[in-house]
Amino acid sequence: MYKLLCQRFIYRNKSTFSSTYIRIQYKSETKQKLEKSRVSNVKTYWFNRYINYIKNYDRVLEKNFPQTMQIYKVFATGTKDFMGEVIKYVTTIQKPSTSLTTKELQLTYTMRRDLIKMCPVLLISAVPFTNYVLFPLIYYFPRYFLTSHYWTPQQKLDFMVLDHKKRLKHNRPLFRCMQTELLNIKNKSLKAKWNSIIACLGSGTHPHVEDIITCSELFAGQPYAIDNLKRKHIKELLAIHGIPTWRPFRKQKLIERGMFIKQMDESIQREGGVTILSEDAICWALSFRGLNPANMSIENMQKWLTQWFIVSNNVNENTISLLLHCPILLAYNHPTNWILIYS
Repeated sequence: MYKLLCQRFIYRNKSTFSSTYIRIQYKSETKQKLEKSRVSNVKTYWFNRYINYIKNYDRVLEKNFPQTMQIYKVFATGTKDFMGEVIKYVTTIQKPSTSLTTKELQLTYTMRRDLIKMCPVLLISAVPFTNYVLFPLIYYFPRYFLTSHYWTPQQKLDFMVLDHKKRLKHNRPLFRCMQTELLNIKNKSLKAKWNSIIACLGSGTHPHVEDIITCSELFAGQPYAIDNLKRKHIKELLAIHGIPTWRPFRKQKLIERGMFIKQMDESIQREGGVTILSEDAICWALSFRGLNPANMSIENMQKWLTQWFIVSNNVNENTISLLLHCPILLAYNHPTNWILIYS
């Protein structure tokens, strides 16, 4: 009887129980959704905070460790630039030398020295625990351990001036060698013209390029052809061009340098002349040819390089020695060079 009454009660209140159950279930699901939403919002909030922290991590480090971050940026940027130029260099040396642009020619010259300088540093830094000693050394002595990719603009200028000053110390000894050979000129007409040029240099001025060109015959044979130069003369000529004097085949090195300079001269003129060169490019071009470009205006640099090209265009393989002596003939008495020597 009791069981029957319970069944009737449940049957009559079935709809009520069902609706109550649905409400309870709905509330439970809603609560779960709200909880999940709250957890998701918290995760999203902290994730965004973490992402922002990572993005601004450089600023945080720079604020807390400014000197360390400065060193890091120098090495990161320098290494990126260095590796980029290494890739360009590998591509460049596979091309015919006659098809290279001015920038590519400059790269073939600078990268060889840069690789020689950087290879020991990169090899030593790969050894465990050497970084603690190596990094402070290369940071405080970047001129000796690092290439120009790691230098600041001011360091590039300062180091260029120091290297140029080192080469200028050999200008006077080379000029004395040229004076001495004056006595060995047998052609009286050429001897008189060359004596005028030497006297002009000795008095503190420079000869006209036309007068220099008329004496180019002296650089094809006696006394100024490469094969006829004396040992001291060759040593000083190597030094003003920044070529180590201890290397073997020194005469061949001089010929290669002369032909390389002429090739660069032709490339610059073929690409549009001195007016298309950037300030950095023309500064490097002048320093490479024996003139200190510091404190010179763009117009004066262009004018001097144009005079150089006039001589270069009248030089061939037989008279390449003339181009090698042009740092004396065209820049020996230039004020920017004298400032470095006598400052």
